[in-house]
Amino acid sequence: MTKRLADAVQRTAERTVTQNSDAWMLATVTATYDDGTCDITTATGPVERVRRLRSYAAPQAGDRVKVTRSPTGNWVVEDATARSADAWQALMLRAGFTPSATAGDAPPMCRKSSDGLVVLSGMIQPTGLTTADSVVFADMPASVRPQFRGCCMTVGDGVAVRIFINTNGTVSARLISGSAPAWFSLDGAQCR
Repeated sequence: MTKRLADAVQRTAERTVTQNSDAWMLATVTATYDDGTCDITTATGPVERVRRLRSYAAPQAGDRVKVTRSPTGNWVVEDATARSADAWQALMLRAGFTPSATAGDAPPMCRKSSDGLVVLSGMIQPTGLTTADSVVFADMPASVRPQFRGCCMTVGDGVAVRIFINTNGTVSARLISGSAPAWFSLDGAQCR
């Protein structure tokens, strides 16, 4: 057998093995459907109506996902990859509000998980909070903004505080009880 023929046989064998084995790759979701499928685009082109695993419960167009293709041509979307927004990001505090100066208190932060849950954390020293009006005290980065407005209750220095997380990225607070707190917590405030 010539060297050229041996190389051709080797390439054919490698191609056959590759075509008959499972392969995983990254793709981008382009459309989602209520029947548990979504359209994706891979490096080799678009694929329509790919079944997703139950654990990938909240697919969104634009998600980067891990997909698997079987030798028989079946596809499955396994889950979304982590986004940079999954990391904690600083809340931009407005005038009159500062991070707590007490040692060990967490700074005011926010994050949005890959399933769309927006979470706040940290301790703030406020001025001007009353039971009469909501006061905007912070702005979230654009990548962390929720799809829906959320309203949560947190606590502070002898007070109960209602936190509003707004779709435009603002975060506001209003006292439910008490007056002139030295601090209040953002922990527990979340929405999607």
